[in-house]
Amino acid sequence: MRRLPMFRSLQVRNYRNFFWGGTVSNIGVWMQRTAQAWAVVVLSHGDGLALGVATFLQFFPTVLLGLATGALVDRVDKIRLLIVTQGLVGLGSVLMAILDGLGILTLAQVWVLAAAMGVVTAFDVPARQAVVSELVGPDRVVNAIGLNSASFNVARLVGPALAGLLIGVAGTPLIFALHAASSAGILIALARIDRSELRAAPRVPAGRGELGAGLRQVAGDPVLGALIVLAGVIGIVGANSLQVVLPLVATEVFGVGALGFGLVTSCLAIGGLTGALLAASTSGVPKYRWVLGAAAALGGSLVIASLMPVLVGFGMALVCCGAMFMSFAVLANTSVQLTAEPALRGRVMAVYLTSFLGGGALGGPLLGLLAEQVGPMHAITLAGAFGLLAAAAGTVALTAVRRRSGIPMNDPATIPAIVYERDTEMVDR
Repeated sequence: MRRLPMFRSLQVRNYRNFFWGGTVSNIGVWMQRTAQAWAVVVLSHGDGLALGVATFLQFFPTVLLGLATGALVDRVDKIRLLIVTQGLVGLGSVLMAILDGLGILTLAQVWVLAAAMGVVTAFDVPARQAVVSELVGPDRVVNAIGLNSASFNVARLVGPALAGLLIGVAGTPLIFALHAASSAGILIALARIDRSELRAAPRVPAGRGELGAGLRQVAGDPVLGALIVLAGVIGIVGANSLQVVLPLVATEVFGVGALGFGLVTSCLAIGGLTGALLAASTSGVPKYRWVLGAAAALGGSLVIASLMPVLVGFGMALVCCGAMFMSFAVLANTSVQLTAEPALRGRVMAVYLTSFLGGGALGGPLLGLLAEQVGPMHAITLAGAFGLLAAAAGTVALTAVRRRSGIPMNDPATIPAIVYERDTEMVDR
């Protein structure tokens, strides 16, 4: 595995603006998620299923609207779409801050606002993913995706810990207000992007059958299809779903409060940051064995975490979980982006995100329900076992497909040669 400069995509001005603005915004996002989870714990008196429902409502709109939003992303200006979605996110947080500050926030209101944020996210995430390939050349896509994930995990490290500290001092309304303010970071960055330097893919006019175009490309490539299915399964047991049980682990198993919950969440982020930076420093196209290995290691790490009797050991195991989950996410994301036709990238990414985030939406209430029935640590054990089974099934499926195609498993992920050669002509000017 050849290593290249870890931060080379930051040499591209447009991406650099996007990266730093996104980092500020992501810190606010993780502060808001921590505050929302804590608010649900307080309002529901520690009901794990209530936490799962909030997670489900936040991610299910991506599953429901994924194909339609992907088609829209391919037709419109992605930068302008992101400005609209981020503005709406800021407004949603302002509303939650007002309701909470007035002392009239209810569990039902949290659910409604989580669902509304989920609808906005269904448009925001495919656009945010697809725009990366327009900000940098194809030789830097894997690096840029890795750095995006690193930014996300720096935010996951800083945001929950800061939120946990501030919740104990000033309560959750302040956190929601700070999230609204942080949205300005990405809005300023988007406004500063030089459109003349974008490597924009051709826009696809509206027409019949466009919603199914991404599905048809995925269905026509069995390896791509297998990766997307595996991403959905890993999404069920991954970090987004794990967030549901962490408040219960903190309060019921280890007896720590909001600050302890924030620190435990930050352990997951430390691992995620490590995995993202390692993935960002790799060159070329991800190999299938890397993707499958990360999935298997995630399952094993979850099982180990569930067996830890003390908070320090649990936190250390969460570092491994975060690293393996983010390594899988970056490698799978890169494979899908580089395989997709540029004109269909938004729709193919929507299919991928529908599977990946949809798994998180399904996994949230499932893990919450399991935590209520068998306890949070046993729920994590079952999640890890499921992850190991998924990795094994993925290995069998991908091996069979690769053998039929005559390509060994240690070869890079499939990229149609004509697509790759066409894209490499657009290398950084």
